[in-house]
Amino acid sequence: MKKLLSIALALALCATMVSCNSAAATPAAEQQPAAQPAAQPADQPKAAQAMNLYYASDLDVTISATVDAYKAARPEVDVVKHLIPNDDYDDKLKVLMAGSPADLDAFWIRTPAQTKQYIANNTLEGLSSYTGASGVDLSPIINTALEGAKSEDGSEFFGLPLSASCWLLFYNKGIFDAKGIEYPIDITWDKYRELSKQLTYEEGGTKYWGGVIPPWMYNIGAAAAGEYLTDAEPLPFTRQYTQLLYDLYTGDKSHISLEEMSSGMFDPYAAFASGNVAMTINGDWTFRLLEAPDIEWAAAPLPVFNGVPKGSSVGQSSYFCISTASKNKQTAYEFIEFTTLSDEGTSIIARTDVPSYATDAAMATYKQSVTTPGVEYRFSSLVNLEQGTDPNYGEVNDAFIAEIQLYLLGEEDLDTMFKNFFTLRSEILG
Repeated sequence: MKKLLSIALALALCATMVSCNSAAATPAAEQQPAAQPAAQPADQPKAAQAMNLYYASDLDVTISATVDAYKAARPEVDVVKHLIPNDDYDDKLKVLMAGSPADLDAFWIRTPAQTKQYIANNTLEGLSSYTGASGVDLSPIINTALEGAKSEDGSEFFGLPLSASCWLLFYNKGIFDAKGIEYPIDITWDKYRELSKQLTYEEGGTKYWGGVIPPWMYNIGAAAAGEYLTDAEPLPFTRQYTQLLYDLYTGDKSHISLEEMSSGMFDPYAAFASGNVAMTINGDWTFRLLEAPDIEWAAAPLPVFNGVPKGSSVGQSSYFCISTASKNKQTAYEFIEFTTLSDEGTSIIARTDVPSYATDAAMATYKQSVTTPGVEYRFSSLVNLEQGTDPNYGEVNDAFIAEIQLYLLGEEDLDTMFKNFFTLRSEILG
């Protein structure tokens, strides 16, 4: 029966997982991209003035506005939009890449790990010659957001980053004030656990929870410390964070349980907005997704383990890329540069997200719409990649999720869980 419950939970989690759009260190806001149109590499034939653009439905508001702005500036370019439902997008992209790569002029890739897989398969166009000819300034992202789209030796990159994410701690100021407890600014995971226990109680027939950690990223504490699931054994930070999750969910019972969060009806934003949850760990998209008019809430830096620099966090970028088989590479590149690096393009992204290339214009737009106390920690955080850069990282992460769920449900002990994970990892990595 427990095995059946584990399988059911895994399926439920997959069905309810929210894509977090992902990942690099926050780029400097002061740099500006070149204003002139991108020059064409000398060895590149003149491109046709038409291109196919593929993207997921979650991006429709942003991309539609970008296409409208681009067409206003370049009316001679026919941008043909291909919107794919978000939940189907990754699989559909694989099918297109295998069967109709010439149709993939400009297209979106969700994560660095997926980008690395396509790079390993030699299906993405290198972009350094295009940016070099254009003269665009990549210094704000060359060692940060671009990392997830670079070749193994770092000599080439194959995508330009669209948006970036950063995980933070969000807290209910009213609960902390009522208990006379200081706000959780720059705390360790040990302190987070202590506060969670203090803030778990019942009052007036209402159950108050210390926190909610949605089951979307099971090694966030380790990744913030710079440790990834493909690193050498024994993964000490990953082990510590795994144990912490068990303590929070099951040992202390200070957090809403994995079982309850796995129900199809659970909404972590609604749970926090209800007013009886003190803290939640989530991404910067929370600033816009959370509707909580009845509580006073704020953001703080992500907790860290002892010895890890304060303000360390994780995030990821998504990328716009070009297929090596595309017949409209130059046209596709010019659209991608406009979208991801120009003042106008990044300002459009900033209306709904955080652009990876943070121009002054984009930051001014973002700050007009996001005024939550603590939003400054989004931009002062030291953001590590959310996922490692190994091409097989996604598969390794899936194996880890399967094992940690068994542990958190009491199906395996900690040692057995890691022994099984390392065995599965060895099979994946060869």
